[in-house]
Amino acid sequence: MLILLAEDSRYQRALVREQLECWGHSVVSAETGDQALKILTEANGPRLAILDWEMPGKTGPELCRLVRSQGGDYIYIILLTARDGHDEIADGLIAGADDFMSKPANMVELRARIHVAERILAVHDELREAREQLHFDATHDVLTGVWNRRAILKFLDSELSRCLRVSISAAVLMIDIDHFKKINDTYGHAVGDRVLTQISTRCIEVMRPYDVFGRYGGEEFLALLPGADLEGAAEVAQRVRLQAKRICLGEYPSLSLSLSIGAAAYVPGCSANELIDAADQALYRAKSAGRDRVELAASAMCSST
Repeated sequence: MLILLAEDSRYQRALVREQLECWGHSVVSAETGDQALKILTEANGPRLAILDWEMPGKTGPELCRLVRSQGGDYIYIILLTARDGHDEIADGLIAGADDFMSKPANMVELRARIHVAERILAVHDELREAREQLHFDATHDVLTGVWNRRAILKFLDSELSRCLRVSISAAVLMIDIDHFKKINDTYGHAVGDRVLTQISTRCIEVMRPYDVFGRYGGEEFLALLPGADLEGAAEVAQRVRLQAKRICLGEYPSLSLSLSIGAAAYVPGCSANELIDAADQALYRAKSAGRDRVELAASAMCSST
């Protein structure tokens, strides 16, 4: 574990550091509270800090308050102090300290308290990972890993609000896999799932890094293209269409894939539902005209006026 040792006494700092390194920890030292704060706010900084209460610059409790106010990865803080009054201990805990030790530190006790810190940090990391996984599951499609319908609609609402506020353009693509039911019926649902995954991967490959792509439902996908007008949306749609035709499932040489795509661009006053409806109607025209093609929506279809 990387540990910050903030102690203005050179002798105490050297003594504790030597013992920490003997136990196998990596140690970074600070002589002042300001140095300690800089170290703690660096990327990939220490997760455990041993802070003297009294230091030049910021004190230990002041550091605790600053660290807790900044968020990020949890840092376990042990305060070293010659103070042992109940009021002082309460002040330190309220400031954000996790533990206290009297100075000079007893090394057997310090080692035990570090073990406690490691256990608590491990539990904290497990909880954070579980929370992140729950958030991912709530916003991503289970099969393909792309954004789910709820998430992409949230992105769309946010982007249209930005369009209205700063007068910029945006467009959407409604993408449908042609004859998908026939693929499932002929080759089975496992192959259908592979098709959905492959289409998702290939579509993202030809989109811009800031485009948003998600599964709208079944074999339909929705792409949000910030800053794109209808002409730009048509270019992206054609790239997506051609990319899908290159997909080949080796053990099924007779399986060919194609996409029908409807594109619609935002106009002032257009709601998310109106924009999606316009793209959906363009998609319907693409399928009616023979599939494997891109159709563009008339901008007036998106207007709420």
